[in-house]
Amino acid sequence: MEENQLKVSINKVPSFTEIWYEGAVELNGEEHKFWLIHPQGVDSNGNEYEVDVRWFFQRVPREVRAMVPYIIDAFKQKT
Repeated sequence: MEENQLKVSINKVPSFTEIWYEGAVELNGEEHKFWLIHPQGVDSNGNEYEVDVRWFFQRVPREVRAMVPYIIDAFKQKT
């Protein structure tokens, strides 16, 4: 039987920092809160990290989740 060798390494110097903004989408009078995550910095090739949206809770309707590209676009237009 072959044994696998596993090695984990972690660079303890932060690669980037993130700024988290709170927001909400309202659908039919119900508010669905989210965090918009804006990473600061660039990777080793000079590319900026992607903005991301995470919902406060798991149960978010599909129609609301589909708003993510619009949320990100609205954020980018204001920055």
